[in-house]
This record gives sequence, structure tokens and C-alpha cells, in this order.
Amino acid sequence: AVILDKLRVLVAPGERIGLLGQNGAGKSTLVQTIAGAIPALGGELMRDPHLRVGYFAQHTTEELDADASPIVLFRRIDPRATEQSLRTFLGGFNFKGDRVYEPVGPFSGGEKARLALAMVVYQSPNLLLLDEPTNHLDLDMRHALEHAMMSFAGAVLVVSHDRHLLTSTCEKFWLIADGRCVDFD
Repeated sequence: AVILDKLRVLVAPGERIGLLGQNGAGKSTLVQTIAGAIPALGGELMRDPHLRVGYFAQHTTEELDADASPIVLFRRIDPRATEQSLRTFLGGFNFKGDRVYEPVGPFSGGEKARLALAMVVYQSPNLLLLDEPTNHLDLDMRHALEHAMMSFAGAVLVVSHDRHLLTSTCEKFWLIADGRCVDFD
């Protein structure tokens, strides 16, 4: 079924856009379509040839290989990286010491969310799509995410019910309602 119809939206380099709307309005559907996770039912999705999308959604943590360690997951992304560079990067997301060698299955929801976000950031996207990124994050990690979003050089499109995150990191808002996407002042 068509949830959003006749959209014409543009995400410019460096823009910070918060998606607003009631549950079921189509915010996540729009983000998933832009990410390429689901196909558009019609129309055309135009992408810059240099676009590198980083996508984090609530279900991303469920897709982590429970038997793999953070180091193993990062080696799959970048087989050429040195162990020290991976450990340093993971340390920035509070995975320190032997924790980087432990299987992720028993990790808490917050730890899995941090790891999934770290994996997205590591791949150097220039468009970051975040769908409810603060779910399962503790206060310190919410603050770290906010800081990381503000210092991120690319464009950000975020769906969140966290008002503080939206107001502190987004310069522009789109309202998704009644099958449309409109600027919200």
C-alpha cells in the first residue's frame, strides 16, 4: 500500500533534517526507501554518484552476528585495517580491553546499538540516515551521539521521538502526514 505519495524532496550536503510525524505516517518508510532497504513503489529516486549512505535503524542491532566479536565484525568491513586502529576506533565507542574480542550475543541492547552505530560511522558515509537512534542508549551514549551528529560533515536525516536530540542537532524539519512530506517551521 502507498504510504507517501507525490514526494519531491532534496537532501543537500551538510543538511540536518529531522522527520516529524505520528507513528505510522511513513517516516521510517521514507528513510528505508532512501537507504535502499525497500524499493519505491513508483517514481524515481535520484542519487548523486558519490553518495555513500550510512543507515541505522532500530532493527540493525538484531542483524549483528551474535557469535562474532566487535573486532571480527569490523574485519569484515575492512580486512586491511590494523588491529590497533580497530581497537582505537572501538575504544571511541566505549569498547575497551578484551571486550572487543567477546561475542556480541550477550551484549546489552545499548551496547549492540553503540556497536551498530560504530559500524555505520566507520564506513564514512556522506548521508547518515538514523531511525530512532537513541532507543536502547544510555544518557552518556545519547550525549555522545548528539556530539557526533553535530560534528559529522555530511547530511543527516533523523527520525526520533527524542525532542532534545532533534532540537539540538537538526536545522530543518519535515512533517510526514496525510501521505505528504512538507517543510515544518
